[in-house]
Amino acid sequence: MLSTSFGSIFVKWAAEAPSLTIAFYRMASAVVVLTPFYGFRRVRAGRGGPSASARRAPPPFRLERAHLLAGLALALHFAFWVSSLRFTSVAVSTLMVTTSPVLVAIIAYLALGERTSGVGLAGILISFLGAGLLLYGDLRVGDWRGPVLALAGAVMVAVYWVIGRNLRRRARLLGYVYPVYLSAALALALIVWVLGLQVSGFSTTTVLALLAAGIVPQCLGHTAYNWALAHLPATTVSTLVLAEPILASLLAYWLLGESLGGLVLAGGGLVATGILMVSIWGKGSSGPRVLNDGNSRA
Repeated sequence: MLSTSFGSIFVKWAAEAPSLTIAFYRMASAVVVLTPFYGFRRVRAGRGGPSASARRAPPPFRLERAHLLAGLALALHFAFWVSSLRFTSVAVSTLMVTTSPVLVAIIAYLALGERTSGVGLAGILISFLGAGLLLYGDLRVGDWRGPVLALAGAVMVAVYWVIGRNLRRRARLLGYVYPVYLSAALALALIVWVLGLQVSGFSTTTVLALLAAGIVPQCLGHTAYNWALAHLPATTVSTLVLAEPILASLLAYWLLGESLGGLVLAGGGLVATGILMVSIWGKGSSGPRVLNDGNSRA
């Protein structure tokens, strides 16, 4: 939780770089760090010989369509969310992007027919009421782009979780996250190249922040959430995401000098309450649980 909470801090420290470049560096550096671990795992499994169980031996590397779709959704998530931090505070951005568990419930219902309870529906409404207060707070200072972009990032990460469910069940941790992270990095690289954005010539502080964004919140934080799904109840993991806006806001107050207003506190409280209602009591009277995954920030 602490690792993911540092994501927005590193973005603010790397403000010299374009937003999409920051998103690309986050995913690309994560891929670079994970590549030797992924390669070692495959080599070790390959040396197991005929006695190695089929469960332990990884399949030949390939980017399945589901990997590509999940990676594209993850790339767009970071593109929107990182961009949102140009126009709003860390607190508002992380609170808005944290609504992804609520959006997972909605997408799962529309795409998979998964049902939610009355309490879950009430939680969805409460979360969106809180998000509305956060948007109103930014509108008062004349800029709606921050919360809207963060909400778009929440939609994309919700799509990412829904697509990635079956992939995570069929593969071990690195077998799941590495192809998805690679797909996201390639998608962001293409976007950066097409737009002709700057990718070099930054100050040392910016370069360190760009690299840290891939190592700390992505390799440690985001990957740890995926690992936890195999060891903790999904509802537990999905509610851990609530720690990110709290910790990130405290870090922003301490390291960036950002303050919290009354509307942010009120809207954040409603968002947190709604997410808890959806995550813990969102199961419908029939059908699978709405939430089987947690968030990634970040």
